[in-house]
Amino acid sequence: MNSLSNKITICHILNLITGRADGVYTHLKMLLNLLPKDKYRQIVIFQGGTFVENDLRQMGIGYHIVPWLGKRSFFSASYSVIRILKTENVDIIQSHLVKPYILSGVINLFLRKRHIFNYNGLFIDNLYYNKLEKLLLNILHYLITTFKAVNIAVVPSLCSKTLLINETNRFPKVDVYYNGYDPSFPESSDPAIINYIQNLKSDYFIVGIIARLEIQKRIDHALDICKALLNRNQNVFFIFMGDGPLENSSKEYANKLGISSNISFLGYVNNARNYIKYLDTLLFTSDWEGLPLTIWEAMYNKVPIISTDVGGNKEIIDGEKCGFVFARGDIYSAVNYIEKLISDPALKNKLGENGIDALNRKYSYNNFRLFFENLYDKLCPQKNN
Repeated sequence: MNSLSNKITICHILNLITGRADGVYTHLKMLLNLLPKDKYRQIVIFQGGTFVENDLRQMGIGYHIVPWLGKRSFFSASYSVIRILKTENVDIIQSHLVKPYILSGVINLFLRKRHIFNYNGLFIDNLYYNKLEKLLLNILHYLITTFKAVNIAVVPSLCSKTLLINETNRFPKVDVYYNGYDPSFPESSDPAIINYIQNLKSDYFIVGIIARLEIQKRIDHALDICKALLNRNQNVFFIFMGDGPLENSSKEYANKLGISSNISFLGYVNNARNYIKYLDTLLFTSDWEGLPLTIWEAMYNKVPIISTDVGGNKEIIDGEKCGFVFARGDIYSAVNYIEKLISDPALKNKLGENGIDALNRKYSYNNFRLFFENLYDKLCPQKNN
């Protein structure tokens, strides 16, 4: 067993994580669970939240709450974060999402720690920031990279690497990892949800959507797809698992379309991945993504995927022939693909088998673990002697 002084201490800095249908947090949990604790000490700095705090305590992970990380003007968090990084004797800062990257980078102009930026599908040029904010963030990014306050960016797919480099070529290095799927952590299921889906499946083709109900996910497009399928007399039922700021407006839109009898909003579902096996297909209608972890979960459960061509989705879905990809906003291509699966059960099964086969051959969670072990070890060679 390594003493604390011989362990590499990694501090993950995040903002706006909820732990509820939250891909960034799910990725973080894989890091916290899979990296050997006798070699790495991981801590988390975030804005706070009962769900995540309870989860981290159950995992035995140390954490610090900095409420300012949840604010639009986040630089007030600087003093608290600096104090924590010094007190915890952190070796590596791993920043997730844009503002934690900028905050960590500015702090690291002075602290000179190793710094990893974990890209998750969006950088500075996105609709969440106004022109003035983008200008300020780009100036700070320029300073961070010029003065070598970040060592590397890591991205969840080759396509994500292309997207990031097309926006900025200033990171000294950009490396690709794949999350894969880790089935080793047992999770409880709700028999009532299983029975509900199975009863529906005897009468309907079940389309699942597992996502936060927020603007990027384009839940309105998923509802439009449902409406179009019903107009073509397809016997479909759409199940939404996830909550979020657009939950009420999504329900109102479903009522407006007249499709409420063929959809169900289950809200946040704990351990949603346990129910994917009962679906006929998993649908993604997002306007942007990195590479959703739910894709790996669908592949593991032999469920074909139908997705917009965003982030790394096409790289995996087309490359491994485990589903179909359509252009953003192209509702009728998605409708046609779902109809293909309805009319051809053999094709549906083949796409599902392709997914699990690719996952087993190329995208194991062990490869994910080794990627980050090698990265941390290279950044802190003095701790490996």
